[in-house]
Amino acid sequence: MGPHRFFTKNNTINQVWRDVLGTDLLEVPRLTRIYCQKRFFYYPLKATNALIGLGVWRSLAAFCSYVFARLFYRNREAESFEEWITFHFGRRLYETFFKTYTEKVWGIPCSQIGAEWAAQRIRGLNLWKVVRAAFIGNRGNIRTLADHFLYPRRGAGMLYEKMAELICAGGGKICLNTTVEQIERDGMRLTALRCSDQRTFTVEAGDHVLSSLPITEFVEKLTPPAPQEVREAAARLRYRDHITVNLLHFGNNPFPDNWIYVHAPEMQMARLTNYANFSKEMVPAKNAHGLAAEYFCFRIDPIWKMADKDLIQLATDELHRMGLIQQGSVAGGFVVREKNAYPTYYVGYNPSFDIVRDYVRKLTNVNMIGRGGMYKYNNQDHALLSGLLAARNLLGEANDPWSVNEEDEYLEEN
Repeated sequence: MGPHRFFTKNNTINQVWRDVLGTDLLEVPRLTRIYCQKRFFYYPLKATNALIGLGVWRSLAAFCSYVFARLFYRNREAESFEEWITFHFGRRLYETFFKTYTEKVWGIPCSQIGAEWAAQRIRGLNLWKVVRAAFIGNRGNIRTLADHFLYPRRGAGMLYEKMAELICAGGGKICLNTTVEQIERDGMRLTALRCSDQRTFTVEAGDHVLSSLPITEFVEKLTPPAPQEVREAAARLRYRDHITVNLLHFGNNPFPDNWIYVHAPEMQMARLTNYANFSKEMVPAKNAHGLAAEYFCFRIDPIWKMADKDLIQLATDELHRMGLIQQGSVAGGFVVREKNAYPTYYVGYNPSFDIVRDYVRKLTNVNMIGRGGMYKYNNQDHALLSGLLAARNLLGEANDPWSVNEEDEYLEEN
């Protein structure tokens, strides 16, 4: 769900994508913008667009704020997302381009989000180099953000459908709609998985389990229960939930972007995607566009409990208010709700996470993989790599899936 572009710095994952999809893997030009203050700003920064959008005085104030931050905060250690961005980019840019969107995604103030989030996702993006590149172009060793990415002809799900076909053709079995209700263990070894359909899968000696369950659910389902300290630590970890409202629009292309980050506080949506700009084969006609509006929430929030028809109306109304579509141009839609979509890096989560991670790592025949299983805000390629490394360990290699995505590079740089 959402614009999962296929971009990676890992050659092995890149080859996996190409091996599985072959000629069904397209190269797509990237266009991404930010909707802020009722204007669209190119991402990454383009000088003329930014100056016109912010105005000369706001741009000058933002630049002065950035210089001030680099002079007075450069040696200070940030504890929160708010401090990390302010120390690196200045208060003005933080409030303009980071605060609103980030708080939509996480549902808590930026002052309560751990600095690890910014460090993992933004570290290495040198604003001075970006500004310099915007004004005088890329020279020397100035790195740019990726302007193309790969994408399956009929959507991201096509990769996993083809993987499933390969697994079944090789004698594997995939059990859909089968919830693991109980994970039995004998000491630090898993022995059985009891499922909602009354089936039990016995974990024989030599068998191994890879789990992408949210790590908190994994701990909750263990029987006998994990030690009290571990269960209490797991209860302190939180995931953010996610709603995708998918709309079928007919008419002129509402916007040329692959996706737009919606920073405007007056809009509830956080991100907007146009799948016709990924691949024309994802829509049924030339004048059709598959739009996806994303909303981040917790299951206790009113938006999670809204009826599908009301969510479709909300997304349609917000697109109209943004000036992107005409009334009556949406022919229908559907809603997908995802539980535990994003691990939350709130300030102070680390000690609880360390307790849970250290415990599950001691289980001798299981590896946690993926974003939910590792409580790690990984990209798609990192999630795939964690599973690949765990599987290779069963063939005799010695990899540490937990080390995936620990590099200090900015994730979107070429």
